[in-house]
Amino acid sequence: MKKQKYSLTASQRKNIRNKANDKQEKNRPADFEGNGDVSAETDAVAVVPKKFNWWLIPLLGAGIALIVIAIVLPFSCGEYRFIDNPVAKIELSTGDVLEFELYEDTCPIAATNFIFLARNKFFDNTIVFDNQQGWVRFGNYKSMTEYVSQDKEYCEKLPGFSEGHKDNKLGYRLRSDSSDDAKRYMEEGMLVFNYNQSSNEFFISSDKNLQTRLDNINYEPTVVGRYLNDKTLAAVKRIANMESNPSSPHSRWRNPIPVVVIKKVSIYNVDKAKWKDFGFEKYMETAYNGSSAISGWHAS
Repeated sequence: MKKQKYSLTASQRKNIRNKANDKQEKNRPADFEGNGDVSAETDAVAVVPKKFNWWLIPLLGAGIALIVIAIVLPFSCGEYRFIDNPVAKIELSTGDVLEFELYEDTCPIAATNFIFLARNKFFDNTIVFDNQQGWVRFGNYKSMTEYVSQDKEYCEKLPGFSEGHKDNKLGYRLRSDSSDDAKRYMEEGMLVFNYNQSSNEFFISSDKNLQTRLDNINYEPTVVGRYLNDKTLAAVKRIANMESNPSSPHSRWRNPIPVVVIKKVSIYNVDKAKWKDFGFEKYMETAYNGSSAISGWHAS
């Protein structure tokens, strides 16, 4: 092997190496301890994870919970959560849904009667039995020849009736409410009860000229509640303008054609304390200025 020739002597080369090592030592960090492999030690330090703040977990969870509550709570409280009085939701075979605020605060006799009947499914699967003279009438009739209030089996299941009054079925008469709201039956879209005619027949006004006709025939109406939205009023007017059945078997009423069925009536926002174990007769005994709200009974 041919011997390597250098331009510098061995002593000179050694001195150059020593100077380079001295320079490298001066450029190292003061707290660095290693074996000369600077890049390896630096990489090792870089991947050490920072300390995790575990207290952030419950704080983050609380924040998420507040967001969920803010979004979900309004819906869980019900769609009528901003209305103080009870609400009636009437579902029809036409696909329409009628919504009414029931004036339980100012018309307690009429509203309580309606709520009592609805909660006991009195209106379910009955028909709109008349749509003449600016009103849409419903309640009582399963068909133009069949009554709910004469169904003894149904009436015997109603809570809060004495045995004697069950024989009368739903033959009770009510007194009128005396508030200003009770007298607003001439307004469009009002849910109305003919308090001295029947305990279970109602109508919705669709004509502003209704008052004169009602006064002339002495129906003695009182308001139960008022429509909640324009869709309800539009549906009432549409049913009122439908063709009336000229061959109705009833002597006075003319049902719309085609027949409009009340599929279901649901009540929302009820006073839970009042309606828990509710007894209709007991309530009516003291609902009218401390005396009975029932003006009388008749055999049906």
